[in-house]
Amino acid sequence: MPTESKIPTILLTGFLGSGKTTLLNRLIQFYQSKRTVLLINEFGQIGIDGELLIQGNYEKIELNKGSLFCICVRTDFIDEVRKIAREIQPELLIIEATGLADTSEMEKMLALPDLIKNIHLQSCICLVDCQTFLKIKDNLCAPATQIQSADLILINKIDLVPAEQVNQIILAVREFSNDVPIIQTKFAEFDLKILSQISHPQIADIGEPGEGRPDLVVSVTLIGDGNFSIENWNKFLDPIRPALMRLKGFITLQGIPHHLDLTLESYHFEPTNNIRINQNRLVLIGQNLDEDQIKQQFIKALS
Repeated sequence: MPTESKIPTILLTGFLGSGKTTLLNRLIQFYQSKRTVLLINEFGQIGIDGELLIQGNYEKIELNKGSLFCICVRTDFIDEVRKIAREIQPELLIIEATGLADTSEMEKMLALPDLIKNIHLQSCICLVDCQTFLKIKDNLCAPATQIQSADLILINKIDLVPAEQVNQIILAVREFSNDVPIIQTKFAEFDLKILSQISHPQIADIGEPGEGRPDLVVSVTLIGDGNFSIENWNKFLDPIRPALMRLKGFITLQGIPHHLDLTLESYHFEPTNNIRINQNRLVLIGQNLDEDQIKQQFIKALS
């Protein structure tokens, strides 16, 4: 099938907390005139990011079973893309990958014979978090694979670090990719018209997806009724925070719904103005997390 007849597809990648949801909201606004499908893969058993999206001309599909390294999730991903192509036939498909995705494995999936005949991977955008990249680049596989597959790299959150650190990050990125265009951004903001000039190398059928190189990271999903006091919330969070790479979700704190967003270097915690929550819902991502103990402490803090 000619490229013009295929569904143009944008793939968003970037490590945990790099700003993908912020960029996704900008894309929703920019492509408002197109019938769009958003396919969101989160590294956790519940969706959080999808509730932070603005309204627009799109249909949202979430995969919340975990990493695409899991065979069941890969199968679901392939099935969903196949269904989107055959039944929905949007004018644009935007895929937001989990922050731990191996982009090369996602390309293999999109290159499968029954997908590539309907899907045109138009561009792959990778966000790099200025606050965390230098700390994770040598210890985790995901950041390197995401950069190596990117057609455009956004060095994001430049307002939160010194200029010299931004320069160090650019040099580090160039170790993985010599010629990919780089844009420095705050809040993932740039001229989206540039995307019409970006073209991803044509992908081909290169065999069945494998396991990739999964990082030894786990997620813990917490759901519970109740209300945190400030003291109990801090008692729950403080002991596990050193092991966390990411925490996001919604909790009720002293009777007020709050949205949480924690990365290696930042912690945003604020009342929700337009999102109603019926339960406390959190996704924790990190290394060496004791799921049973964390769940026990979560229940204890709520009681």
